[in-house]
Amino acid sequence: MTRPEKICERIFALAKGVQTETLIERASGALTRFADNEISQNVHNGSSTVSIRFVDNGRTSRVTLNQFDQAALERAVKTGLETLKRQKKDKNLPPLAGPRPLERGSNIFSRETAELSPLYRAQKIKNLVRICKKAGQTAYGTLENGLTSYTVANTRGVFASHLESYVIYDITVKAGSGFGWAQTQAADVEKIDFEAVNRTARLKAAMSKNPRDIKPGLYPVILEPAAAADLLSYLCAYSFGGRFYNEGSSFTSGNLGKKLLSAGLSIEDNALYGPAAGMPFDFEGQPRRRVVLVEKGVLKAVVHDRKTAAAAGTASTGHALPQPDNFTPFPLNLSVRPGGNSVEEMIKNSEKAILVTQFHYTNLLKPLNMEITGMTRNGTFLIENGKISKPLKNMRFTQSMTKAFNETEAVGRDAVLCQVWGKINCPAFKLKAFNFSSATEF
Repeated sequence: MTRPEKICERIFALAKGVQTETLIERASGALTRFADNEISQNVHNGSSTVSIRFVDNGRTSRVTLNQFDQAALERAVKTGLETLKRQKKDKNLPPLAGPRPLERGSNIFSRETAELSPLYRAQKIKNLVRICKKAGQTAYGTLENGLTSYTVANTRGVFASHLESYVIYDITVKAGSGFGWAQTQAADVEKIDFEAVNRTARLKAAMSKNPRDIKPGLYPVILEPAAAADLLSYLCAYSFGGRFYNEGSSFTSGNLGKKLLSAGLSIEDNALYGPAAGMPFDFEGQPRRRVVLVEKGVLKAVVHDRKTAAAAGTASTGHALPQPDNFTPFPLNLSVRPGGNSVEEMIKNSEKAILVTQFHYTNLLKPLNMEITGMTRNGTFLIENGKISKPLKNMRFTQSMTKAFNETEAVGRDAVLCQVWGKINCPAFKLKAFNFSSATEF
């Protein structure tokens, strides 16, 4: 593919003085899938797209294409400019951003990780399958790796590029009627402990055999990191974005500076450094800032792009999504401050509670109190008198997250990087009360 700089130059020349922004995304990834203790799929794919946005006197339009020859660019620019003329004016639409100094951020690219061979992935899967067969278990899952790169540029002088690699190992193990799940991910494959992931999923599967029913109701709950990350990512996406804050549709609206969550909960968004680092600029090429969202339960800030910041009378935090954006700027690189408890200690200190490995089918019901519904999956257990007493059938929950995370009893000391709404480095949590409404075989 042609270098991003050359593509941008061609597009800007064709725009003939109209403010123009380009977002070039490249992705290359490979995946090996396995089921019933056999590899069933091995694929590699690559894609390149360029999205072009035009801005003129309160109007904006966008076109996207995956061809980069001169004729294709000419057609795209012509279409975008014709569309621009027909758009309604938005008096609050800012002009394109100018260049601002960018920090380098963390190096999260490993060529070795981006280019893992099919043989490497097959060998890691073989190690799991071999031990599962020996134990009478069945393995399912994926091992994938690759890279993503972004380039943002505009006619006002913005030019920013980012490159990162990834590897994700996601497995489910079946043992009779029991299922266990585990996942890990990193930018560098050297940081992946494949054997630990295998042990976790296999142990959960063995422990989950012959699950029992339990009466619906309120129970103390211990959420392992992936389950906690799922809920907290919804909380942050729908509550700490500038647009929802400005509109009054978030529980943070009018409440910054107030303690509405547990003193054990502290959350920051930091794309530059730390375990959840990512692209150090937003999709308008503006620098991302470290933002403390929650400090010991006190709501401290929300994140903004330039438009929502102007409406709120404040400065952008560098959290723009590709514009025009019908959602809201939201934090994509979250870190939750660990506490002082291990999951084992949470279990030991519980007279009666439910341990949750994973949620799925999670959905938002009521944004103002962050009421969410979903289901448990792949390892749900009853705790009695400080010990896991029996596996439970999967259950539906319906729960206000503001209430649940205002009643945090313990926070785990070990945080895990999870991928939900972006990245979130999250520990386990013990919450005082969680509403489980029904049991199901699914």
